Amino acid sequence: MFYRLGLIACVLVTIAACSSSNKVRKDKDAEYVMLDTVEIVSSRENPYRASAPRDFDLQHTKLEVAFDYGKQYLNGKATLTLKPHFYPQRTLVLDAKQFDIHEVSLLRNGDMKLPLSYKYDSLQIRIDLDKEYTRNETLNLYIVYTAKPNERKSGGSHAITEDKGLYLINPEGKDTSKPIQIWTQGETEASSCWFPTIDKPNQKTTDELYITHDKKYVSLSNGLMLSTKDNGDGTVTDYWKMNLPHAPYLFMMAVGEFVVTKSKWRDIAVDYYMEPKYAQYSQEIFGNTPEMMEFFSQKLGFDYPWPKYSQVVVRDYVSGAMENTSATLHGEFIQRNTRERLDETYEDVISHELFHQWFGDLVTCESWSNIPLNESFATYGEYLWNEYKYGKEYADYKLLENYDKYMEESGNGKNVDLVRFYYEDKEDMFDRHSYEKGGLLLHYLRNIVGDDAFFKSLETYLKNNQFKQVEIHQLRLAFEEVTGKDMNWFFNQFFLSSGHPMLAFDYSYTADSVYVSVEQEHNTGKELTYTLPMRIDVHYGKITNSYNVELNKHKQTFAFKSYGTPSLIDADAARVLLCEKQENKTVENYIFQYRNSNLYIQRYEAIKALAELQADFPDAKTVLAEAMNDKAFGIRQAAITSYTLPKGSTDETVMPILEKLAKADPKSAVREAAMAKLSASGKADRYTALFQAGVSDSSYNVAATALRGLQKADAKLALAEAKKQEAETNMEVTAAVADVYSKEGDAEYAKFFTKQLQTKGGYTKYLMFYYYANFLTRMDKPVVLQGIKEIEAEAKNVAEQGWLIGAAQGSLKRISKIYGDKKTRAKADMAKEEGKTGKLELEETIAGYDEIIAAADDAAYNVGKLKKKE
Repeated sequence: MFYRLGLIACVLVTIAACSSSNKVRKDKDAEYVMLDTVEIVSSRENPYRASAPRDFDLQHTKLEVAFDYGKQYLNGKATLTLKPHFYPQRTLVLDAKQFDIHEVSLLRNGDMKLPLSYKYDSLQIRIDLDKEYTRNETLNLYIVYTAKPNERKSGGSHAITEDKGLYLINPEGKDTSKPIQIWTQGETEASSCWFPTIDKPNQKTTDELYITHDKKYVSLSNGLMLSTKDNGDGTVTDYWKMNLPHAPYLFMMAVGEFVVTKSKWRDIAVDYYMEPKYAQYSQEIFGNTPEMMEFFSQKLGFDYPWPKYSQVVVRDYVSGAMENTSATLHGEFIQRNTRERLDETYEDVISHELFHQWFGDLVTCESWSNIPLNESFATYGEYLWNEYKYGKEYADYKLLENYDKYMEESGNGKNVDLVRFYYEDKEDMFDRHSYEKGGLLLHYLRNIVGDDAFFKSLETYLKNNQFKQVEIHQLRLAFEEVTGKDMNWFFNQFFLSSGHPMLAFDYSYTADSVYVSVEQEHNTGKELTYTLPMRIDVHYGKITNSYNVELNKHKQTFAFKSYGTPSLIDADAARVLLCEKQENKTVENYIFQYRNSNLYIQRYEAIKALAELQADFPDAKTVLAEAMNDKAFGIRQAAITSYTLPKGSTDETVMPILEKLAKADPKSAVREAAMAKLSASGKADRYTALFQAGVSDSSYNVAATALRGLQKADAKLALAEAKKQEAETNMEVTAAVADVYSKEGDAEYAKFFTKQLQTKGGYTKYLMFYYYANFLTRMDKPVVLQGIKEIEAEAKNVAEQGWLIGAAQGSLKRISKIYGDKKTRAKADMAKEEGKTGKLELEETIAGYDEIIAAADDAAYNVGKLKKKE
């Protein structure tokens, strides 16, 4: 194990201090001394997270499972083949969370069973073996058990909201809007919620899985399905086998009424499992998968390594998607019809999970501290696919999104080592550092070493470490092997350190020289001077001189020969540094940068800078309007959203441009931005016809934005148009209808909200809680009290989905707060009221408010108790 330099002294002192209490034993039959325990103490707030010890190595896992839908149990039999990793072992500890254990036996000579004694604490089974086993001996363990995931107190994180491992969705079919499904989620360590294993990322095992299920369903698991047996009782047993080793957290199964669409990459099956309603869109959604597999295989110099690749979409998934080996699982958000895909395809999710099949599945992080080796690469896989398929401009558009996500997290105070060994919970590793920051750093590394060396290094990394567990140094060593250069400087300052550089550039010139002075600081204030190779461009009209330099001091000045008055001096010209940057560029510099750059990020930076300057410089505003016709839709969108319309009047120069874009831009994101800008112009009534036409736009997002704009332009007409859209199933349009009704509808429209709460699920239901609360704050007491009851009742129906319970509770608290504010105002009015009749009316009003507040508070309390149970 490698420890970072700052920890070496601490570790050595700790071992010395603990040496008197540690037990040292020498095995009588072996030539080694074994230290039973070494406690590593740290002065840090969180403990040191070592890689899990490998006392045993899993070799093979055989599972036989069936389901009790009523109890939501899994009845299983597990046969585990293991060997001691190195030292002889007499005791085996397996992870098994919330099981009933019926039998633990050792298999000998085929089926002969030797019962073993064990202790079980609801999380782990500690098994006393029949003898001490050496690393040259194999044992086969047989366990009969019942997994009860819903009886386990679950945890989770922002990335993976729950860790029950096994999920039976709508098991008794009571919810007619939702199919009956079973699926699993193993990451981080939740596979042990449905089968006993050593649930650590540094284990790898082959597996076979027998799944018994209702005959009308189909199943999916890792590897290939070798057979199906009809049991003659309405069930079948599917036999799946994966003959290549992979980590336990990557095991999966899914069972449901899926329609399977078959495709192929070379001679490998590529299948898509979807609900019948969406099966017709499977090729639209997943159709690029074979091309992705070919692209990644060629780019990496390493062919897709598994015997098949399947993708399945499930309901109520607890994350976005999961790269289970050879069988990726997606949340329902990816099921989108043709019209919905105009706004978002989620193809980045598809490429992300596919790239994991190499980075994460084939080569797996040995500990959660090293999860960036999985997630940073998968995030950068998105960039590589976008660059290849849609061009560098689009890839850079998405890269900037990742930059903003990381910077937001950093700005909110989270600045941690990318690969970090100190954290409160392993789930904390799934953040904008492990994903976006890591992907951005890989992009910079690619720029430093060059494309040939970068991809050859990845090939070397994969080939050297296939079917193994790795830490960050294996990646560094692969780059050093290929480039012949020491790469510690890069990995130490970026992967093994926190934060990022803040660079202040000062550009100046004389008749003879051009100067670039830079001062670097660390965003957290710590003393760290980065080594940063980069390119500086000096532009003289159409002529550009480029200089490769290296920042390696706190303050530096670079001088170059001058060839006249520069139009623009531009540091980090390739836009690959992960940093915060300040520059003393003028308006004229930014205008030149926008009009003369072929790089998306340079033009985008110029637009954002000019937006900040538009109040004082008319030329900046002119260029923003010009950028509304940029070739890149992201620039057009940014120019629209950044343009400031004058208060109280319209800008007759830009309004026709916005109107044209709202009507006819080929990208729905631009039409939506233009529609929103017109809606917020203060002159929405001028565009009533545009908004009304926009409600029928091919894009749902544009239609929803147009409906909201129409509400500002003509409320009566908006109500009529919203009525026409009530049957629409798209979430954005449904939310817009609810928004209009919440602001303009009378009591009759309560029926709409009741129906939506009872029939919709997921994010649509989440939004309905919010809009129903808004609607109720405008209604009379009987409608409000009935609405409160409905919200509470619906919360009970989603008691297993904590995020929806939170939405319901939040809506009830919102009702209480708004009526509390109304009560305060009414009491103030009563203090001013002199007439007896007026006072009585206000007293009655206040009493009504009190009744509503009490009902909302009681309901919120009851819903809160559901959340605690969950």
